Amino acid sequence: MSPVSKRHPAPADILHTEEVQRARVFFRALAIVLGILEVFLLFLPGPPWMRAATGIFAGALLALCLITLSVVRDERRYTSGLVVLVGTVGSALGVMVIYYLGLFSAAAAMLTVGIYFFGMSSNATAARGVYGTIAGLYFVITMGIAARLVPDSSLFSVDLLPDMSRWYRVVMMQVVFGLTFYLARSSREATTEAIAGAQQMRTELKQRDAQLAEAKSELDWALRTGEGQMSGQTVGDYQLELLLGRGGMGEVYAALHVPTQNKVALKLLHPNMVESTEYVQRFMREAQAAAAVPTEHVAQVYELGFTPHGGPFIAMELLEGHDLAFYLRKAPESRLPLDAIVTMVDHSADALAAVRDAGVVHRDLKPANLFLVDTLPQKWKVLDFGLSKIQGGAALTREVAMGTPQYMPPEQAQGLPVDHRADLYALAAIAYRAITGQPPFVGEDIGPLLLDVLYTQPQQPGAFVQVPVEIELVLAVALAKKPEDRFASVEEFAAAFRASAYGELDAETRAHGWSLVKQYPWGTTQRRR
Repeated sequence: MSPVSKRHPAPADILHTEEVQRARVFFRALAIVLGILEVFLLFLPGPPWMRAATGIFAGALLALCLITLSVVRDERRYTSGLVVLVGTVGSALGVMVIYYLGLFSAAAAMLTVGIYFFGMSSNATAARGVYGTIAGLYFVITMGIAARLVPDSSLFSVDLLPDMSRWYRVVMMQVVFGLTFYLARSSREATTEAIAGAQQMRTELKQRDAQLAEAKSELDWALRTGEGQMSGQTVGDYQLELLLGRGGMGEVYAALHVPTQNKVALKLLHPNMVESTEYVQRFMREAQAAAAVPTEHVAQVYELGFTPHGGPFIAMELLEGHDLAFYLRKAPESRLPLDAIVTMVDHSADALAAVRDAGVVHRDLKPANLFLVDTLPQKWKVLDFGLSKIQGGAALTREVAMGTPQYMPPEQAQGLPVDHRADLYALAAIAYRAITGQPPFVGEDIGPLLLDVLYTQPQQPGAFVQVPVEIELVLAVALAKKPEDRFASVEEFAAAFRASAYGELDAETRAHGWSLVKQYPWGTTQRRR
């Protein structure tokens, strides 16, 4: 089963498809006209030698049309070389056919049609070649007729017209040819700009949709803070204060540890979930996973206990600052400076390396789970191990596709077993988001979004913002669909990302990145029949 690649079309791709379709119509219509001419040549007046020569030229041009029609049945075979060859040869043959019909007759309008058709071509050489061939041959022959050096034995001869009338027609046809060529090239340029503008607008709208979705999530979280139902109550040695946030599984309060008078963050499982063994185990697994990671880049867990009602709680380090989602929402165009992203990747990679060494896979890395602590020196911390998995332990979520789709690796989206390379992918997706202003994949419907995660390559970062090509290559590796194509460790990714930001990417990683981009181009969809 071979993969089928479908590129999100660039303006040049769209115009090429449109040009091929125009070519099919143009050469089909021209073939019909030439076929009719060949029949009528048997009955039209004029010197036999001229009718015979015209029949030969028309037949050659008809054969050229039929061959071209056969070739362009496959869009990929409509190449620049073919356009140049067919355009110049066909133009010369066309002028010779029109010579019999009358260079100053209405039949000459077919020449302007040819100039306009090829003038709209993506190949400027072909456009100029056709215009030059038609205008040049036409000028030489008609000038000879106007000067009475070349006999005009056509069906619509101008031999009886005054000299000035013949010269006027010579000049005006050149003006018509020139204006037709100018109009065609201008139309081509305007169409290209319009398509590029429309695609840029589409990209900006998608980017705004992604930003609005994140802003809505932030607003929902903000509206859930303040005075909570448990505020003022005591849980173990902790006095609960303001509600810091509320999520799908629980609430987080600022709390005072009464014996030490230290401030902590206390996370409580929702009371309606206490009866669920699975939710309780997942909640406790979060504490177990976070506590197993001895690094300054993960919020420290102080205690795991139970409320008087039997529900579990986690007492952890109270952080002052904001998460990455907050900074992205506040940043101009929802992007961060590259230096800031490098630091964020470095700190997060340190945390994820410690997570990996502790036998844990986070599985839900996203901007809301990366927190920048305000105290100096500032440092990024990885939060929320609610969906984490401890290697070698049972998967509480039964390997179903849980997590945040925009930052989820393909293997997790398929519900397959995951390892530390899933977190590596998620960190790269977050870096992509911070660089471009939108996640690798956006969409309101979960089904199409997951299909994009599985089969579609992200849009090239350079389509959104000017970025070093080495950054694109590093992201191409880190965001590879197959885990084995990614970096071997998150430390390697962070080192390569930093090196690429300063133009120091090693040759091996660069070559690997180019290989992946060539095999799976940005913006393409790889699906199996």
